[in-house]
Amino acid sequence: MELNIEAERPEMAMGAVLFRTTMIVAILAASSSSLFAQGSQTNTSYKEDMIAEASKRFAPVLRRFIETQQDACSEIDAGELTINLGGAQYTADFNGDGTTDPIIDGGVFNCSTSATLFHGFGAGKMIDVFVSTNDPKNPYQQFSFTGYGNTVVSLGNKAILLMAQDGVNCDALGSDICFAAYSWLDGKFVAAGGAVERGNP
Repeated sequence: MELNIEAERPEMAMGAVLFRTTMIVAILAASSSSLFAQGSQTNTSYKEDMIAEASKRFAPVLRRFIETQQDACSEIDAGELTINLGGAQYTADFNGDGTTDPIIDGGVFNCSTSATLFHGFGAGKMIDVFVSTNDPKNPYQQFSFTGYGNTVVSLGNKAILLMAQDGVNCDALGSDICFAAYSWLDGKFVAAGGAVERGNP
């Protein structure tokens, strides 16, 4: 699904490396607050703070989502869930209906009995996107991604979810990072993909 352009000229290859490095820094910087919180805030839970920041429409959905995370943690030797500061993004409207679509970074969740339940495994962490609907009984649809971090960019009037993901998603080594750009189309997230090979001049 990710774009991999193989440059013919050395200067093009250097530009691709610089672009790749810049994008890695930008995406990881966008997640830096939650990553810092993972290492520094492990004894206090900010569950109610997180819910208080949510809109009146999203707050009940977020509370149920957190309760699901709590249940998953407690099933592992009666673990306790703590939530660090940050982790919620309220900047994107993917489906263009005028309602913000929240993004929840799973890196802020910690389970006392499992270091890898929410983050720390090879492919990154869980990142959940909640896209608004017109159904008052089900006001949001949940979409789950696995990645190292994300940011939202705009292209024209479209919000694009740019995700840093494990290299295996683009037929590379797991230690490499590749990117997927997801946009909203026909009720789902899609990304144009495949490697672009070098052609003959």
